[in-house]
Amino acid sequence: MRLTDQNIDYIANNLELYGLKNPDLKEDILDHICTYLENEEQLSFDDAYKLAIQQFGGYLSITQIQHETNAQLYFKSAKNRSKVLISFEFITALLIITGSLFKIMHWPFAGILIFSGFIVLILITLPLYFYNKYKAQTLKYQS
Repeated sequence: MRLTDQNIDYIANNLELYGLKNPDLKEDILDHICTYLENEEQLSFDDAYKLAIQQFGGYLSITQIQHETNAQLYFKSAKNRSKVLISFEFITALLIITGSLFKIMHWPFAGILIFSGFIVLILITLPLYFYNKYKAQTLKYQS
């Protein structure tokens, strides 16, 4: 079956109507449905489209795919944020401990190191820590 632009727009509008908001996922599912429809020669567009949606498990299954995709994207970004947080925690601890050692030994630049460590702690590490906690709570309530 040859699909027209109107057919493709109809499918895209239906996917959007049934709650598919992620543009990349919408484009992938649209591509899969169009490929399925182009391989169906015997059926009309409406019958083939209904059959294609049933192959996906219906519209509820498509929204479930979107929820799973969003969860995977969240966990990937959470993992990256966690790595960044651990790096800044290490830098903060290193600066404060090194500055304290310099202070005990009465070496120069002790005050600058301690001050820098607390600046990194206050401006970067703590906000990132609380942001991670906030994001974890929002995911918990969405589930």
